[in-house]
This record gives sequence, structure tokens and C-alpha cells, in this order.
Amino acid sequence: MDLDFNQDQVLLKDSVSRMCSQFSNLEEVRSLEGTEPGYSQLFWQQLKDLGITGMNISEDYGGLAMDLFDSLIVYEEFGRNLSFSPHFVSCCHGASLISKLGNSSQKEEFLPLIASGETILTVAWLEKGSSFAETAINMSVQDKGGSSFLSGKKHMVPYASSANKMLLICKNSDGNLTALLMDMNLKGITIEYQPNHAGESLFEVDFDGVKLDKSMFLAEGQELIEAWDSTVNDCLVLLAGQASGGSERSLYLGVEYSKERKLFGQLLGGFQSIAHYLADALVEVEANKLLCYQAAWSKEESIEIGRLAAMAKMQTCQTYRNVSATTIQIYGGLGFTTEADPQLFFRRAKHLQNYLWDKVFLEERISNFLLD
Repeated sequence: MDLDFNQDQVLLKDSVSRMCSQFSNLEEVRSLEGTEPGYSQLFWQQLKDLGITGMNISEDYGGLAMDLFDSLIVYEEFGRNLSFSPHFVSCCHGASLISKLGNSSQKEEFLPLIASGETILTVAWLEKGSSFAETAINMSVQDKGGSSFLSGKKHMVPYASSANKMLLICKNSDGNLTALLMDMNLKGITIEYQPNHAGESLFEVDFDGVKLDKSMFLAEGQELIEAWDSTVNDCLVLLAGQASGGSERSLYLGVEYSKERKLFGQLLGGFQSIAHYLADALVEVEANKLLCYQAAWSKEESIEIGRLAAMAKMQTCQTYRNVSATTIQIYGGLGFTTEADPQLFFRRAKHLQNYLWDKVFLEERISNFLLD
């Protein structure tokens, strides 16, 4: 397994890093917390200009057709800079499902617009009080008088206020899982912002007798379950990369502070306990990075990655939380204040750990692979 970046990958990493530091830096993150739409329009424009909005979409539809390893490089940089945008839900999660499940007309309608960044797609499947497993979905289509209707609520729907399209997972009237593609402005759809640890743009979406058209139905049953499972694997690797990048940046905040701050006339880094904290954190960060790379490399070698992807997401998020908490302790009381950077990474770590396939889901997934 060759983990050295080639010239194109180095260029990709440097380009995304410069873009993030200029248009999605920590000051920008602070200014956007809890606001609408919750991300920088300038940053989104840069993603469009670089073609990153189409990175996981086939060249046939205007995308870059990046493999998972190159996509991981992008998400590590997003993690280092706490970059918020609808990119994950629209260009990765949603676009991948349409690519796998859509018919030719649906692909031609949606994928070029997602690749260009002109259409923002959100994905709604979680329901309040349910687990992250797709089998926990209860919302179902109701047939009445020859027409189909949808009522109920979806929980933690990302960037619903910015999205103009939505991919929704529910059950059909026969009880089988069904994927629907619909406009966000349909009569009967309302949204409400949901506060969260990281200040990310999440919403509860209420469906009140929304009338469905046959053209909205994307896929159902086993075909949907298999495509969903495959997409989740890729998504877990990208989220793990985001956590890996964030934990590395958080670690070096602690390192730099330890080189500058003095206590009792001695630099913090000169105290053995602090130095050992940082050494232990570095070992964890580097090990997690290799786990992410192994998962992405395995995908490109056509090796099944379900277990590796779940392990990577679970372990990197736990390390991210541990390392960012340690950095706060190194900063002392200052680390908890909103003026200091460490708390931004700690809150993001908690959010990544609990949002989008939490530890319980991942442990269940890993144990199924282990005991199967």
C-alpha cells in the first residue's frame, strides 16, 4: 500500500488548503455560527470554481470523478479548517445515491446541477428518537383516492434552508424502504432550525399531506438498501478524514501554545506531563490517519471496506474528542472561552461523534462484520 501522495494529490491538497484558509478560516467559522445559511457564500463559490462540488460525480455529468482517496484528501483539509458547507450532504451523500439509483433522465436532470453547485440537495432520513439505521424509519407514504401523500417529520436535516432539492427516505404503502426526490418548495413542507453543538445548519422538516408525483420515486426495497449501505461506507471514510484533519489541527494548537506559554518561569512544553500528553496525542492522530488511508486505498483496490470505514469513523471521532479536550486543558481556563480556538474544535468533535452514524450504530456495524 503506497501512501505517498502523487504530484496531482499534493496539488489538490495545497489548493484546497489555501482555499479553506482564505475563505473558511476560524474567524469566518465564528461569524457564521447559528446564522442562515450557516456557511460562506464565497467559500461555496470557490468550491464551485475548483470543481470540488462535482468531485464525486461522473465526468459524463460534469463532475471530476475523484476516487475515494482523493476525496479523503479534500475532507482532511475541511476538517483542519472546520469548513462548513452543504458539500457533504449534496455532493457526496446525495449525489452518490442518485448516481447509483437514478434512471438516465433523473441523472441528467440532477447530477450536472449538483456538480456545478447550482443545485443544493439535502438528504432526509433520520426521525426523532430513532437510531441511525435505515431500518428504523417509520414515516410512510399514504395512498388515498388514487394519489400518494406524505406526512410526518424528519430530524436533523442538513442545510434544508439552502437546499432546493431533497432526497428523502421513507416507507411505501407496502412497508418497503423508498427513496423520493422532490423540490423543497412543495406545498405542505415547512422547516425549523435545530440548535446543535457545532452551530451547523440542521433543521427539522415537517411534511403535512405533501402530494407526491410518480416522477419523484427514485428506488425502493433491496436495491435501495444495497446502494445506501455502499454510500454510507464512503461517507464514513470522508467523515473520518474530517475528524482526522480536525484532531491534527487541534493537536498543533496545543503544541504551539506549549512552546509559547510560560508557567512559573518555564515553558508549558517543558513540563513532562504536558509533553507526554502531546506525545500520546500524536501517536493517536497518526494511527488514525493511516486507518483512514487504508480504508480509502482498500476501496480503490476493490476490497470490501464496511468494517474499516466504521472503525475509521468511530476511532477518529473518539481521538478528535480526546485530543481537543486535552488541548483545552493545556490552554487552561482560556481554552473554554469563545475567544480561544480549542473550544471550536472540541464542539466540532462532539458533533461529528454523535451526528451522522453515532458510536452505537458503528459498534453494531463492526460487530456484525466481526461475528458474521
